[in-house]
Amino acid sequence: MTVNSSPPRSCICYIANQGYLFQSLVSAIQARQFSPAHWDVIVYDLTREPGEESRRIEHVCAAKGVVYRWEDPAFLGGLHIMNARLFLDQLLPADYAEILYLDGDTQVVGDLTPLLDFQPQPGGLCAVRDPMIYLSGIARLRGDFEDEITEFGENYVNSGVFRVSRASWADISREALAQIGTATSALHFEDQTVINRVTEGRRDYASIRWNFPGFVLGYGIDTIAPPAIVHFMSNPRPWQGAYAPWGRSWHKPYLAIAREFPEIGEYCDALDLRRRAAYKVKQIAKSYLERRLWSEPELLEHIRRLEMRAAV
Repeated sequence: MTVNSSPPRSCICYIANQGYLFQSLVSAIQARQFSPAHWDVIVYDLTREPGEESRRIEHVCAAKGVVYRWEDPAFLGGLHIMNARLFLDQLLPADYAEILYLDGDTQVVGDLTPLLDFQPQPGGLCAVRDPMIYLSGIARLRGDFEDEITEFGENYVNSGVFRVSRASWADISREALAQIGTATSALHFEDQTVINRVTEGRRDYASIRWNFPGFVLGYGIDTIAPPAIVHFMSNPRPWQGAYAPWGRSWHKPYLAIAREFPEIGEYCDALDLRRRAAYKVKQIAKSYLERRLWSEPELLEHIRRLEMRAAV
């Protein structure tokens, strides 16, 4: 007698807790729009004691075709929630075989199919080089950051977006968790650097378009690699207001969801009037300096060269 088993499933995963659920939800809704129907989009809520915010987010997820899951964060064993991605093998139902992980401070603005269809090498993952690599390539990276990534040369990846098989991630996570602790607590990017260390020699490198730094929007890099996933890696963030360099267009998706579902608008975390004024002035000055840096021909050529070697 033959027993038919369910075919393996695939998922795009987010992990958040109270105070970051709204932002992750907006990205997840976009991911649902830009991915095939057979890829589930899941938001894991690790709020210790879920309340009204979690209930409302769950309702919007259901309305938008996003899977909502609550999990007690006790499984982290005291580790920071940023390490929760290392437990995806434990969190996901057993029949999920393929994963695309995204941080919640992202926006999805292009078809994800090429990245979802890409198969990383066995035992490895596919990710995008961290922006620090481009600065390091033209000797413009802060010395203490440089010390942390020198061992990787041009091949240090950002862990905010990665494509991986479930089996490979189980092994990578086990190796990474074995290293995280007092020996790595002095690292600036502890879990990210550890992930880089344990995947050395088994990484595929994706185009910057799949993890595009939000702080360089409009500086010329987006003409080299039009972004499909934009990662807002530093404060302020676009849900907090229409600041340089992204302006009003990247703030609108958060406003749109808040208008469609007014019950979650209060979780948008927009800045108050005093802080908005301070940030506008700060961001104008910061953007002027960063535009000069990220528009340098040497840096753009460095990015073009790496882009030519992108696997996807």
